[in-house]
Amino acid sequence: MKKHIAIDLGASNGRVLVGDLTSFEVVHRFVTHNDQILGEFYWNLQGLFSEIKTGLRKAFALYGDQIASIGIDTWGVDYVLTDEKGSLVSLCYHYRDSRTDGLIEEVAQAFGGKMHIYAQTGIAFQPFNTLYQLRAMQKDRPQALAAASHYLSVPDLLAYWLTGVMSNERSHASTTQLYNPKTGIWAWELIDQLGFSRSLFAPIVDSGTVLGPLTVEVSHEVGAPPSVQVIATAAHDTASAVAAVPAATGETPLYISSGTWSLLGVELEEPRIDEQALQSGFTNEVAASGKIRFLKNIMGMWIQQECVRHWEKEEDREISWKTLDEETLACSPYAGWIDPADIRFLKPNTHDNLMQDRIDRWCDEHHMTRPASKGEYMVAIYRGLAKAYAKAICDLESVLETKFSSLYIIGGGCKNEILDQWTATETGLTVYAGPVEATALGNLIVQAWASGDLSSLQEGRDKIRSQGMVKVFRP
Repeated sequence: MKKHIAIDLGASNGRVLVGDLTSFEVVHRFVTHNDQILGEFYWNLQGLFSEIKTGLRKAFALYGDQIASIGIDTWGVDYVLTDEKGSLVSLCYHYRDSRTDGLIEEVAQAFGGKMHIYAQTGIAFQPFNTLYQLRAMQKDRPQALAAASHYLSVPDLLAYWLTGVMSNERSHASTTQLYNPKTGIWAWELIDQLGFSRSLFAPIVDSGTVLGPLTVEVSHEVGAPPSVQVIATAAHDTASAVAAVPAATGETPLYISSGTWSLLGVELEEPRIDEQALQSGFTNEVAASGKIRFLKNIMGMWIQQECVRHWEKEEDREISWKTLDEETLACSPYAGWIDPADIRFLKPNTHDNLMQDRIDRWCDEHHMTRPASKGEYMVAIYRGLAKAYAKAICDLESVLETKFSSLYIIGGGCKNEILDQWTATETGLTVYAGPVEATALGNLIVQAWASGDLSSLQEGRDKIRSQGMVKVFRP
């Protein structure tokens, strides 16, 4: 089997991996830097592209002609706008920037209500959706929007910088709340209502589309052979992760893609767009296979990560995860918990509004004892997540009129065995945790399928399942 390069960018770190479904190697790891500039929150995309090229140089130095292709996946919803020659017309905002605050209600009121928008897009209402980001630019940066000729998601842009080819990949486009999962094209009626130019949006390409070779300049810079192709893999990281759920043929697995966010759902043949799905907070995004990822966004390890970041900065030392886990288990009698869906937990730490302070306030408001140690803060977070998962599963079972007996937890968050066990106990389901590197493996599956090394995406899932990358936790 040929080797492929998976460029996997999460909200906290990025990796460049080389390999196939039997083995792979992380050749470069880096922080996905973001910055606050004059009160606004941006991604440093030029810095990320430089790190990607460093990873590519390392990959080709090690494996050279063995490498057949490159695929990129990233977090969802964020984007850039370029002029007609492909130059950026603004910096890339971070989805946690506050400029979209209040826009869900404003847009819904102005354009026919939430059900009118949901009927066209099937996407749950989140303040960071691309729709609201573009609406904020329309209000606050109208000249920048007027100068734009092309919309590109973050992975679309990085692929463009590698190849010179502009496209909008389907799984990522489906996260924007500007895509219609019933028609499989942009939600033109809504786009027209909002006053966005149709010309911004490129034709949508499926996961697995070959975009083309590296530009001559990039190829020379990273030492790549001319035969290497860039593939539009499942560019939304959750779509890549779900492609690697180790489910058997014919199974409709219940999954959580666990990382900075927890994405809980199933794959459906058709979108589920009705009042019950809307009220339950479920969203219809596109899978690598073209099916629908019917899922719910739940805040994940972000709350934990922000607490740890503050403690490490405050104490000027790195906190051991092993020690923190031991403290958490020792503090398990602590009865407090939080609701991770509370909007207060969305934003990053600031000097006057730390994540742990928000946890304290939540506990005060709900008549719970505040956490008194790092371990108790982790208990409050993990127990809250397990409760949120249980509620979302009940809602999903109600919407789909079915019952689940097991749950797959995939991605980096599945390494947290405390949360795995507490989730099994809270939900009453058998939990299968793994693979940890689901996003990268799914990225590789799509590339191998596009390159002809796999006959189907299911064959890739079968290979992962056969390699025993899963731990079992029972209620």
